[in-house]
Amino acid sequence: MLILIVLSSLFPTFFLDGKSYEALAQPQPISSPTEEELLPSTVLLNQVEEDMPDKSIVIGIISPNGTQVYSYGNISKENSTNVSGDSIFDIGSITKTFTTTLLVDMVKRGLINLDDPIEKYLPDNVKVPAYNGKMITIENLATHSSGLPAFPSGWNRNQSYTNEQVYNFLSNITLQREPGVFANYSDFGMGLLGHVLATKSGISYENLVKDRILNVLGMDSTGIAMNSTGVTYPDILKSRLAKGHIGGEEVTLEFIPEALRPAGALYSTANDLMKYLSANLGLIKTKINDIIEETHLIRSEYQQSPATKATAELFSSNKSLSASYVGLGWFIDTNLGAEVIQHSGAIDGYNSFIGFNPDKQVGFVWLCSCEGADMPMEVRESLAAFISATLT
Repeated sequence: MLILIVLSSLFPTFFLDGKSYEALAQPQPISSPTEEELLPSTVLLNQVEEDMPDKSIVIGIISPNGTQVYSYGNISKENSTNVSGDSIFDIGSITKTFTTTLLVDMVKRGLINLDDPIEKYLPDNVKVPAYNGKMITIENLATHSSGLPAFPSGWNRNQSYTNEQVYNFLSNITLQREPGVFANYSDFGMGLLGHVLATKSGISYENLVKDRILNVLGMDSTGIAMNSTGVTYPDILKSRLAKGHIGGEEVTLEFIPEALRPAGALYSTANDLMKYLSANLGLIKTKINDIIEETHLIRSEYQQSPATKATAELFSSNKSLSASYVGLGWFIDTNLGAEVIQHSGAIDGYNSFIGFNPDKQVGFVWLCSCEGADMPMEVRESLAAFISATLT
């Protein structure tokens, strides 16, 4: 399921859809964490052990003091190896932030413009929907303001579609609102964005993200495990992939058609995602830092439902001044002083979250071999407390 959770499946006010845990790879911090600072991680790990004993989680925290990794569970029923910062999970929609980073890179190279209509980069026979003559632009796709639905009517998950079939889905969509006016989350739109970038560059999306981002940051355990018709299992996955779960049963990776993989096809590890967070926080200096930073800039308000909007208000002492915005791929929750920049992911058998506070210089990664709907409320509450204690 390629949908945005924001933090809605993590906070207690929402109703959405020996001990084997350990702290791993903890460098010596400048000052030892207090008991109060350690409490949220202890509470969460205890709750996972009690309520989700067959699932696996890995949590990574990064700051100027270094990294911490906490874990619970095993790779699978057949593989009793404990999960760690190097264990692989499907990260679903967190992929979208890599896609928008590629977008900024191509804008800076002069290959594409944010205000270009998307039909400029699609075959001439593709009919792109418009609303009263207003066309969908590249920026509309990157900010979920295209007016496209999450998925087109008739779309079936785990099914192989050719590019031509995806174009047919696009041509048969009727926009319900003008592009650029209202942000409404669209996996289909973000997938099309990545497809446009790959088509324009003449390089597959998988190789594009590897060349422009993964190789730069040394994210050697991040990639896509699919060919044109199905899921593949390269050697890197065979011993390190934490098996996903739906309703207590182990499941295989969800297949995503090539044109929509930029919306949610990446797998990764907590250690790799902390490298990504380090670059987003500016803790390491790379040749793509300025590109990454531009994805954080607010583009428009994210007019969420009242229930989802409440998640942004939890870290604000004055709740009336909290707001949520969308950048390029990222979502920004703020009390109009401090910001938390974040994205979450949900795909068959997996749940994930990545977020950071640029002022506090701290980042947080959560990876779980579980469906968000299968997380008991006590686990959601404990995770919410841990995220809040870390990022706010």
